[in-house]
Amino acid sequence: MSWGEPVSLERVQQGLELARSLGWWGPEHRRLLFHDLQRVTAHIGELRAAFPDDAVHGVAIKANPLVELLRVMVEAGAGLEAASWEEVQCAVAAGCPGDRIIFDSPAKSTAELEQALELGVWLNTDNEAELQRVAALGPRSARIGLRVNPQIGAGRIGITSTVGKGSKFGEPLQRAGELAQRYPFLTGLHVHTGSQGCGLELLGKAAQATDQAVSDLGLQWLDVGGGLPVRYTAADPEPPTVQDWADALSGLDSWGKRPILTELGRSLQAGSGWAVSRIEAVKEVAGRPLYVVHLGADFLLRRVYRPDDWDHRMVVLDPQGRPKSGRVQADVGGPLCFSGDLLARDRSLAPAEPGDLLLIRDTGAYTLSMWSRHCSRAQPPVLGLWSDRAQPLFAGESVQDVVRAWSLQPGTPAP
Repeated sequence: MSWGEPVSLERVQQGLELARSLGWWGPEHRRLLFHDLQRVTAHIGELRAAFPDDAVHGVAIKANPLVELLRVMVEAGAGLEAASWEEVQCAVAAGCPGDRIIFDSPAKSTAELEQALELGVWLNTDNEAELQRVAALGPRSARIGLRVNPQIGAGRIGITSTVGKGSKFGEPLQRAGELAQRYPFLTGLHVHTGSQGCGLELLGKAAQATDQAVSDLGLQWLDVGGGLPVRYTAADPEPPTVQDWADALSGLDSWGKRPILTELGRSLQAGSGWAVSRIEAVKEVAGRPLYVVHLGADFLLRRVYRPDDWDHRMVVLDPQGRPKSGRVQADVGGPLCFSGDLLARDRSLAPAEPGDLLLIRDTGAYTLSMWSRHCSRAQPPVLGLWSDRAQPLFAGESVQDVVRAWSLQPGTPAP
């Protein structure tokens, strides 16, 4: 299966049938998310096969933090990459051993550093101040790295590029030698080039520059981060696979000599997820039909606020999940109370009526994990799919859950 290939409509229909059999979909339900567990575990298998056996593949938790989904990926042989201490705890809850957890937050407290050392994770410090605090704590791990920035330029999307001169992350690569000498417990270097919008050429240049420093300094491991792009629309080019990436990295001095760490998220999971929302209303606005659905900027935050950089393929289905025929130019509006909450403008879609369904593809990463509390809408449930069975991943939130989240509970301790 191509990594850029959308989930088939047959798979979508199967998911709805399984959801109905479990009572997770019916006339009373408004939206439901799906995650193809068969597909994501196959991708993890391809990733492991493409790299040397001692590689550690930390799937980025920030892409999709559902603990039950993380557990599935850990059982498939993946590690987990945490961008906060809370994400470290999600990794632990998912059964991930410390030697497969990568902790990368750019703002770690001293208490978090101490607990990370005790847990034995791969600890990537962000700056010299963190290295000083690790030195004061007494390093107890041989897996302490430093995030570096080779400052070689940005990708197509500036806000998700992290190896330009203005990036907030890491220390300049030219300081690596000085800091490795000053802090002899430093055993590896970490580089993360960026997310969507960064191609193989930029990823390769950043990895090559950092690998050269690892080799020159005699360090023990290299973390090449992640950031492979995905295909959100038919107009996007076919994305590279992990085999393409592995081939591009195979010329590194570290390849086969020392452990290589990866931190993929979007490319492993985006295409494995999709969402279905009931179309609540259809009305005419500015001469075009507007389909009002129950997922908007709360779920697809980047699509709404950065529409030129992110998009999602959409299909109108009938209430049974079958694709509808015909074509009109339509807008798709979300449920939030501001005019910009539009998922599509002037999009070619099938004619719809209230009660039909809108399929939104490629939602497995950076969607639910970026959920917005604006208008206080409850998070939707998530159902995982194997080849012939469903596995609940997240029950979603009730109205009472949302009220509780905004309330001060009796006896609440000081933070």
